[in-house]
Amino acid sequence: MKTNIVIDVEMCGVKQRKSCYSCRNEIIQIGAVMLDETYEIVDMFSTYVKPRYGRIDNYIFKLTGISDKSIKDAPDIEDALTNMLEWIGGNDAVFYSWSTTDFFQIRNEIRSKCQESSKWDSLLDIGNWVDYQQKLGKRLCAEHLIKLSDALLLAEVDTQGNMHNGLDDAYNTALMIAKLEVQKNYMTLIEKYRAREAEQKPLSVSLGDLMKGIMLATA
Repeated sequence: MKTNIVIDVEMCGVKQRKSCYSCRNEIIQIGAVMLDETYEIVDMFSTYVKPRYGRIDNYIFKLTGISDKSIKDAPDIEDALTNMLEWIGGNDAVFYSWSTTDFFQIRNEIRSKCQESSKWDSLLDIGNWVDYQQKLGKRLCAEHLIKLSDALLLAEVDTQGNMHNGLDDAYNTALMIAKLEVQKNYMTLIEKYRAREAEQKPLSVSLGDLMKGIMLATA
């Protein structure tokens, strides 16, 4: 049985890179939502992660709400990922994320900080990951990468919690994925506009007006 796992990580910056760790960021929170084969949400997982080299500056604190106090007694990345894998259990997992950033960050931290083990195989295999940002962008014929907040707006998802909270972002992304995967005939706001445009009915707004104010991600 396949288990669908939507993952979102929050990170802090690493100002002075080490020879053993060359990444610019470190994970400070992992949020994950489990969906069954019918895309019903069945469970959630969240943990703070104590960084080894980075620090939470004022910008990250204001963005995520995560403070030094939040991570004071948090597990390191190896224990945090081990706990997540134990939560997933023995089922084969398909991992969903918004962009490939989460996959590469997890991969780099496993390689840099964790003891070698076959238990990481599922996380390290990019073939087990679905980049839903790319999938939705391809569906919408988007010229640029779409921000998560804009995608949720276009999919008319009733969002919960706060942006840049790992669990809240994973939960809202899971709601969007479930909606788009289950309701095969559902059209996003852009697709509804295009359908009306194809019918050549008089419109009071243009596609440019519809997209106005929506910020497109550059990475």
